[in-house]
Amino acid sequence: MKNKNLVIFVVLSMALLLAYSFVVGKLYPAKPVAMAATAPVSSQTPLQATPAASKPDAPAATPSAQTPPATPLSPNAASHTLKTPQLNLTWRIEDGALVQAIWNDGTKFFNEAQKNEKGEETSKAFPGIGGVLHTQFQQITEERTPNGVKVHFQNAEGDHLVYAIPDKGYAIEVGWTTRRGTHLDLIHRPANEKEAQALGRVFTLKEKEITAVAWADVLKDPFFSFLGFKRKEMPPAASLVGMDAGLDKGSTAQRTHYFAALWDVSPHVTERDERGYHLAPDKNGNLTARLYLGPKETSQLTAFGTPFAQVVDFGFFGAVAKVFFLVLFWIHRFVPNWGWSIILFTLLLRMLLWPLNTKSTVNMLRMKDFEPHQKALQAKYEKFGGDMTKKAEMQKELMALYKKNNHNPMGGCLPAIVQMPVFFALWSMLNAVYELRHAPWLGWITDLSAQDPHYVLPVLLGVSMLAQQAITPAVGDPAQRKMMLFLMPAMMTFFFISMPSGLCLYYFVFNIMGLAQTWWLRRNYVGQEITA
Repeated sequence: MKNKNLVIFVVLSMALLLAYSFVVGKLYPAKPVAMAATAPVSSQTPLQATPAASKPDAPAATPSAQTPPATPLSPNAASHTLKTPQLNLTWRIEDGALVQAIWNDGTKFFNEAQKNEKGEETSKAFPGIGGVLHTQFQQITEERTPNGVKVHFQNAEGDHLVYAIPDKGYAIEVGWTTRRGTHLDLIHRPANEKEAQALGRVFTLKEKEITAVAWADVLKDPFFSFLGFKRKEMPPAASLVGMDAGLDKGSTAQRTHYFAALWDVSPHVTERDERGYHLAPDKNGNLTARLYLGPKETSQLTAFGTPFAQVVDFGFFGAVAKVFFLVLFWIHRFVPNWGWSIILFTLLLRMLLWPLNTKSTVNMLRMKDFEPHQKALQAKYEKFGGDMTKKAEMQKELMALYKKNNHNPMGGCLPAIVQMPVFFALWSMLNAVYELRHAPWLGWITDLSAQDPHYVLPVLLGVSMLAQQAITPAVGDPAQRKMMLFLMPAMMTFFFISMPSGLCLYYFVFNIMGLAQTWWLRRNYVGQEITA
């Protein structure tokens, strides 16, 4: 069959990988950046005061009406910054919105305005979370408490917004008091595509369900709009709402999602409209909420609220990725290095797939036994040239020969197909699980979730694939085999250059194990007689 099945499989596999990369690129596009500019303070869209909801509410823990000692503040200041042991927070004074949070290692939670070399704005700054609709504050003060700091926003109308930031932990208590019924702005919907293109997902949660939509899908026309595809709606209103956060170092868009900004307004339910998610105070003009600004670390998310553990995005093969992470996490309890844990995980997975790979390799060795008969059939029908009818007869006769000898020529492809969900599941896991973020292995590999800075692992992976191709039994046209010998390793090396080094490490170890298995099976294989 001139190795046609192998060629088809390789082409389809690479097409799938490239398609996956293309989709990820469309969801989280990158823009060339020359300089960053701080977002200007913009006026809030006017909103008529909304009457307080006339429904029974639990008594709210209202902020203190007494003004604490004031922190000196320039009359012309547009923002206010507070540094805590874990976060560096920046608010827009105008409406009390939190516009930036910086993790203690310098990681920014939200994107800022970007310009290209020509000074043209390529993306707008994140519009902020929190704050109040149709409200302007004139006074901001800080109050030190035994457990942290309270930041108060007040105005002449008697409105009072307070953020209670703890010294330890990631849960911020937010209180809002007003006589005008104005809403607390939980998550502001980006105004346009420029504000949304650098963001990840927005989501709402229930006890065992998450509804997540990429911000870009909400604001941007679909790629296949000419086929009738429409923009997606924001997730429905709920008590638990949030969005992805965190930008990798040097990145201007959210490609990985190791952090989150999450709101819990239970037992109330948010309101959702063209402005985003917001919430009215109770009949007494009071409202309390909790805001989580921190990593997507399962223990921390569960402590904030059990449903929030669902925000860890394991991708399309989520069920497989979750199982893999549980196994990997268990291994890490005994081997406190994520790189070595990945190696042990790979060895364990390869051992589980050993029988399947053995069957595949033996199947390919068996194909070598059929090669003389296959060439004889080709010679028999060669005189008919390109006659499709005769080619169909030859193929039918060849399949009858396989059936007579209880051989499945496609059996060798099964292990490779099984590995595809494993590959994508590991890819998703490395880009979503906070525990693997910035996890070192050894030497130059200081972050298993980032690409190899010196491309050593991708090159080693390509060499291992070349060796694997060289010793793997193959039949068909020698020129075609020679082409595939170098084409596949070269393509995979190029593809893995931008992949997380943890994924390269997994694939390299997997190939080395495959080399050992193939060498052993070839050494001990005894050819079988073919019944013609």
